[in-house]
Amino acid sequence: MEEYNGILARVPGQFVAQASHTLPPPELAEDGEHAVEIEAGHAGRVRIYYKRQRAKHGKHSHWFWVAVRAIAV
Repeated sequence: MEEYNGILARVPGQFVAQASHTLPPPELAEDGEHAVEIEAGHAGRVRIYYKRQRAKHGKHSHWFWVAVRAIAV
């Protein structure tokens, strides 16, 4: 079953990226969802939820934020 992502598809990418920069470094953050509220242009004020993910490349890996859903506030 597909997860509910709210209005995430209607939030311009520049605002999703901008909001993610206010989160703590993903390698130091706790697991679970982290929320950020931002004024997102034509989408209005939204709360974007992020989860941290880990990418592995051989012996190396790094953490990064992924937006999973957004709601209007």
